[in-house]
Parts: sequence; C-alpha cells; structure tokens
Amino acid sequence: MTRSGWRDLLTETIVAPRVAAARLIMLDLPRPVLWQGLGLMIILNAMAFHLGLLSSPPSEPLPGMMATPFAFAVTLGLGALMTVFAIARVGRWLGGEARLEDILVLIVWLQALRLGVQLVATVLTLLAPGLALMLVMIVNLYGLWIFVNFIDVAHRFGSPLKALGVIAMAGIGIVLGLILLLSVIGASTVGGAVHV
Repeated sequence: MTRSGWRDLLTETIVAPRVAAARLIMLDLPRPVLWQGLGLMIILNAMAFHLGLLSSPPSEPLPGMMATPFAFAVTLGLGALMTVFAIARVGRWLGGEARLEDILVLIVWLQALRLGVQLVATVLTLLAPGLALMLVMIVNLYGLWIFVNFIDVAHRFGSPLKALGVIAMAGIGIVLGLILLLSVIGASTVGGAVHV
C-alpha cells in the first residue's frame, strides 16, 4: 500500500470506520504476517509508553506489570492476545462470521493508531499537559466507537449494539483471565521466595 493509501485508510478510520474495516479485511494478509505485526506494535507501544514516562515521571511508583518496558510489553501482549481470541470466539458464539485473521488485522491497525496517539501525547505533555490529557480522553472515547464498528463489520452482524455486547462480554472474560493469570504468577513467585 502506498503512502497516500495509508493516509486514506487513516482518514477512513476516523470518518468512516466501517469502510476502513472492510478495506483492512480485504487485504487478506497471512496469519504469520499479522502475528509479527502485532508483536512489533506491542514492542513499539511499550517503548513509547515508557518514553512518555521519561518526559513526565509519575508521582507514585508504577505497578510491577508496568514498571519496565519489558514487563509492560508482556502485559500488553497478553491483553492483545486475549482480546483477539475473545472477540473472535464470543463473536462466533453470537452468530458472527469473522475469521481470526479478520480480528487480527483490525487489532494490529488499532495498535498502530494507539502508537501514533501515544507519541503525539508524549510531545503534547511537554508543551501542554492539560491538552495531552484531553486528547487521550477524547481518543479513548472515540476509539471505542471505531472498535465497535470494526467488530460489527468483521462479524457481519449489521448491529453495532451486538458488536458492543461482544466487546463487553469479551472484556469481562479478559479481566477474569488476567486476574487468574496474575494470581497464579503471584502465587508461584511467593512460593519460590519461601523456598529460597
């Protein structure tokens, strides 16, 4: 895809997310390429997040899962993996038709957009912290609308409300899965410390 093609896709994502979702799915990228793209986006997002922390250090220590770029990348990666599989499975359970590749390409693109927003917010934090915070809030809210439309197109529901239901149900499953995973990791860490 040419530079103008990417620019058009970005514009469509903002003003016509359903059209953008259809274009992304029609790319029909191979699954290995999509997994590599997701991995790259996770790493770059983790680095951008910590770059932002350097420009505006937090007043309190971060949780362990966000304290280092590696830990944050692992956390972000687990969340992205769970999101891909949960959205695909819950959607199909509710009658959707999306392939795993359809969901993957949309998540990779959203992660790429997230990276761009993170970099813009980092620069804005240095110039106008209040404006940076407002930008992140607006992007998060509008991003949910884009995500709903993306999932609706991928699963061919024809109902944004149904797509929102898929996202809500998948979100609950992801949160429960992360809590379980973190409790297992925490328990094994404590157990290891006791036996040392």
